[in-house]
Amino acid sequence: MDALESLLDEVALEGLDGLCLPALWSRLETRVPPFPLPLEPHTQEFLWRALATHPGISFYEEPRERPDLQLQDRYEEIDLETGILESKRDPVPLEDVYPIHMILENKDGIQGSCRYFKERKNITSDIRTKSLQSRCTMVEAFGRWGKKLIIVASQDMRYRALIGLEGDPDLKLPDFSYCILERLGRSRWQGELQRDLHSTAFKVDAGKLHYHRKILNKNGLITMQSHVIRLPTGAQQHSILLLLNRFHADRYSVPNQSMTIGFLKGYVLSVSDCENKSCLFRKS
Repeated sequence: MDALESLLDEVALEGLDGLCLPALWSRLETRVPPFPLPLEPHTQEFLWRALATHPGISFYEEPRERPDLQLQDRYEEIDLETGILESKRDPVPLEDVYPIHMILENKDGIQGSCRYFKERKNITSDIRTKSLQSRCTMVEAFGRWGKKLIIVASQDMRYRALIGLEGDPDLKLPDFSYCILERLGRSRWQGELQRDLHSTAFKVDAGKLHYHRKILNKNGLITMQSHVIRLPTGAQQHSILLLLNRFHADRYSVPNQSMTIGFLKGYVLSVSDCENKSCLFRKS
């Protein structure tokens, strides 16, 4: 996957909410495998121009500036001997930059979650001309709109990023199921714990989330595996870790006898290693 494909992939994975420019640079800096270009000012301007002139990318002005994106590595405290996440301190919840606001039964076929879907203003015509020529530089755009400027990929691009090359783009998912899939895409290699999805993100009973998880699993769109956290008190919390197929890596947590394979900490994956594998999203 080249630099421009990786750029579009990161925008698509962020879902219907989209992302502001600082969040985009943060995503590219932490991308796995690493983004192939140094994110220097002239490179950022080049990438901005690529987005500004791409027909599948739209730009919006939100009523409020987007909070800073906070990325957290759930595996930074993993015990290599047991494969169990050793929580050394009580977890401090991060601000959810993307609170769930599901778009239901949209007449234009738009799916996903977006906090300001009705309030945000489409400013794509201020960013480029009808002939796909850029109207402003990155510096000019950020100076005018700041973190209110949001970049969003098309529905087709977003769905393809979630289902991967082997997925069926004609498969129609229920809106709730799609929003779970979108949430998993935004979590990249970190995945989401089923417990957190029903209790914190979606705030629904476990049964409803389990039902929609089964839809995704039945259609081969996600992977599931056990996940164990040992709290500072010594107690263990057991949950199920959900990931998109393209971000799957086997992680086994078995007390006293475990094996962790390919977990993100220390995970090295070159582009050449992935040329014939589905772990990378590429254009067909």
